[in-house]
Amino acid sequence: MSAPVPRRLIIGVGNAGVTVLDHLAVGNPSMQGLMVVNNDSESLAASVVTDRISVPEGDLGEGFVAIDREFGGAVEGAATVVLCGGLGGETGSFLLPALAILAKSAGITVAACVGMPFSFEGRGKKEAATAALEKLYTVCDAVAVIENDRLSGGTPSTAAVGEAFALSDRTLLASLLTIHRMLSTSGPVKITRSDLKHVLGVPGAITLFGSGSAEGSNRLHEALERALRSPLLNAPAKTTPGSALAGASPVLLLLEGPPDLSFAEVQAAVGEIERIGGERCQIKTGVHADRPSGSPITISVVASSGGERPSDKPVAPRVAAAEVRSERQSAPLHLHEEP
Repeated sequence: MSAPVPRRLIIGVGNAGVTVLDHLAVGNPSMQGLMVVNNDSESLAASVVTDRISVPEGDLGEGFVAIDREFGGAVEGAATVVLCGGLGGETGSFLLPALAILAKSAGITVAACVGMPFSFEGRGKKEAATAALEKLYTVCDAVAVIENDRLSGGTPSTAAVGEAFALSDRTLLASLLTIHRMLSTSGPVKITRSDLKHVLGVPGAITLFGSGSAEGSNRLHEALERALRSPLLNAPAKTTPGSALAGASPVLLLLEGPPDLSFAEVQAAVGEIERIGGERCQIKTGVHADRPSGSPITISVVASSGGERPSDKPVAPRVAAAEVRSERQSAPLHLHEEP
């Protein structure tokens, strides 16, 4: 008898997705429900994630047909699926929307955490990533978009290229963990799936995200400051930490820590976000106080700005594998996205 499917799955797609899931697995060795999907056999063979689906190399449409049934069986019975990967390369840009469709067609709540390419990667990757992102918004309940150019403040950086990609991976991993934990909140103070969809289900919106951890006597203020100093929470030409939150509403605030995480600390965090966000700012708070005693606390902030909120639209129905294949991007692209 096969083992039951975990209720919550995190799936890394393409080389970037495999890289992020490897970091997640190493940092959280007891975490269940991790899976990687790729058409790069070397990447899969080197991954520390043991639950893998290998897409046959060659034509991605035909490869998708080959794993259609296998992927459907792998996610059957799950309550949530969070997909992770980079857009712009052919693998992620094609497989992320296609797999989202298959998961959503099974009645599963589907979220995606995706990275957008750096400007220096070229116009072709940017256009492919934008097209894939539009497809994800038509299917997923929530989409967190990590725009790599914003990680450097929107200006050319002297940082090494390798460090730029490493920062992208770390930020994508942090957002992935935050979305996963928000979806799995079971305590009395929680962020609901509809809250997450309301904030991250807006096509064209800019994702505002930051996360920070700290311990010790001043842990709340240090963790919050680290979260607010994230480049994705700061408006251009502004020096105040979290300045991009001004006018954003609602804001999702997740606090995680040991059992001694106090009401006063939660209230202090809410008060600071309200001060930065302004008088119209509405905050949806989630609290997880189930970490071992002595653990640091982590504060994560998620919001969005801009975009056009569509009226409630029906979820895209299951698309036949042949139909998904016909939607492949016609522009020539690199086969694999960079990690």
